[in-house]
Amino acid sequence: MGPPRGLARGKVLAAGAVALVVLGGLLALRPWEEPDPAPTATSAAGSAGPAGGTCAPTPGEAAQGTTREVAADAPSTARLGPGGDVERTAETVAAGRGGTRLTVSGTVYGADCRTPLAGASIQVWQTNAAGEYGPGQGTGGGQCCYLGAGLRTDAGGRYRFETVRPGHYKGEARPPPAHIHFEVRHPDADGLLTELLFEGDPWLGPDPPGAVVPLTPAPGPGPAALRARFDIVLAG
Repeated sequence: MGPPRGLARGKVLAAGAVALVVLGGLLALRPWEEPDPAPTATSAAGSAGPAGGTCAPTPGEAAQGTTREVAADAPSTARLGPGGDVERTAETVAAGRGGTRLTVSGTVYGADCRTPLAGASIQVWQTNAAGEYGPGQGTGGGQCCYLGAGLRTDAGGRYRFETVRPGHYKGEARPPPAHIHFEVRHPDADGLLTELLFEGDPWLGPDPPGAVVPLTPAPGPGPAALRARFDIVLAG
């Protein structure tokens, strides 16, 4: 597969999306928006592993160390918000709130597709509903990101975050499919840099640069919302 449209060591974000320079192989990220409380951890004994299919690592590339180390006590659940080059203000928070609400959840497994990996670090970042990573999208001097977070999986290897459905890159006539970037690491497995993509996207090609999952309606009152399950298998 080609390189994901994410952050690569010593490079800027691909496809002209955001000119986000990586200095010294690491991003100096400011804290993300305050997360929701973490769910109560339960035993992972008897876990059946990811649903359906043959056991195989999640498609993607080797993690490249382009994001800051996630704090050891980071929560397993969060609401994505401003960070990185984007200061948290009322305006930048609002820029990430419009659009269809989306909850993404899953479990990180080892190479056997059965062993949940507690304490795995997950960095996620994405465009907002308007297809913008941050201010200045498409100008060559854009900032990232309106929507991102750093998490650690709980005792059962689980994570969850609340966000909005990402938009296609603003201003591109032939954009890549809408996606959420993931960088996942654990001491007992190989790191992974991948993208979460969604079934039914009109720009989804035959060789997607990551994992494709369905979006389903989320139950509950209030405006329409979606949910997606994304179980991640790290190679050994």
